[in-house]
Amino acid sequence: MNIEFRKPIEKDSRDISTWKYEGIYSFYDNDKTEMKQQWASNIHKEDDIFAMYNENNELIGNCSFDYDEEDKKYMVGVQMRPSLTGKGMGTEVISSIIEFGKKTYRFGELYLLVAKFNERAIKIYRRLGFEVTEEFTWFVNGEEKEFYEMKKAW
Repeated sequence: MNIEFRKPIEKDSRDISTWKYEGIYSFYDNDKTEMKQQWASNIHKEDDIFAMYNENNELIGNCSFDYDEEDKKYMVGVQMRPSLTGKGMGTEVISSIIEFGKKTYRFGELYLLVAKFNERAIKIYRRLGFEVTEEFTWFVNGEEKEFYEMKKAW
């Protein structure tokens, strides 16, 4: 799969803001809280967020690269179109995101946060060489959830 990373446009934000996930993954719904809805509706105004398009020019997800000044580290965020999750594309998509990020930001290590219940994502991250560096509880999207911080270094 060839993924093209683009600066999101307003149409992308409108589409992404409607994304809803099934079952336990509804935690990631973009209308989960007012704050999350505002974020999703305005990603086209953010600097380090990218819309991901496949070879058929279809929006398949988005990703972000945030530099934490305090901890001096890059954090990646990932969101896939709900209809594409659980279809075996994760490893290829995450690999593409990592390669794009390395070329764009030239980082030597990358961090991410993932909810502990998201075993599908954790399996992919581990397969790609990420290791758990921290476990914590976070109040996010209106709920208290347990999370892992994971890191991959080159």
